[in-house]
Amino acid sequence: MHTRTLVPVVAGLVVLAATALGAGTAYSALIDGADLVATSLAPAADPATGVLDVATIDPRGVVSTGPGAAELVPIPGDDSMTPGRTVRLQVGVADNDPDTAAAVAVSVLPMGDDGSGRVGTAPNVTGFLLVTVQDTTTGRILIGGSAADPGKGVPVAEASAMLDRLAARGADPVGDGEDWTPGDPGSRHDLAVQVYCPDIPAVRALSGPESDLSLLVSGAPAP
Repeated sequence: MHTRTLVPVVAGLVVLAATALGAGTAYSALIDGADLVATSLAPAADPATGVLDVATIDPRGVVSTGPGAAELVPIPGDDSMTPGRTVRLQVGVADNDPDTAAAVAVSVLPMGDDGSGRVGTAPNVTGFLLVTVQDTTTGRILIGGSAADPGKGVPVAEASAMLDRLAARGADPVGDGEDWTPGDPGSRHDLAVQVYCPDIPAVRALSGPESDLSLLVSGAPAP
């Protein structure tokens, strides 16, 4: 994994995802929180700004959270893609704010030195990869066509969607690196991410193709 955080690129993609995904409360909330990526990487935000705390939880139950409403989760194994291979990520997504519900978007983003997914001098396979994301809490497919067939995923450039509204945690936040403790019902959903490298001639022609991807989880206050 060779991920480098590209704040302007990621922030712009959050806004574009919000524009593409719809209107109404969730859309407005995400637009109002367009600076949330930069905030998550900067000193703690003033509570008056309305930026809330979104957390991710790894399969061990360990929390990752910063002082803001976005988290980047590297997708493991994506820097060694071979034709026909699927890499997978299991991650929990939670509203870590005691009192404020969250409108949450998820996106799979190309990272790397230039934001294209390129890893060093290796052939960049990002443009061929197909993404599927399922909300395993509800069973709903957020991105792609089938959890059972990763070949029905969508290109990385189209891999953005709205997650259901998350309820406020209803308890004190869980700190970064701490073990997760449940909050109120509806404050956490779990995601299964699949990235499939198709077995096609264009991919087979590449020697040692690689890609650097991360899952972006971003949220903003919602009624």
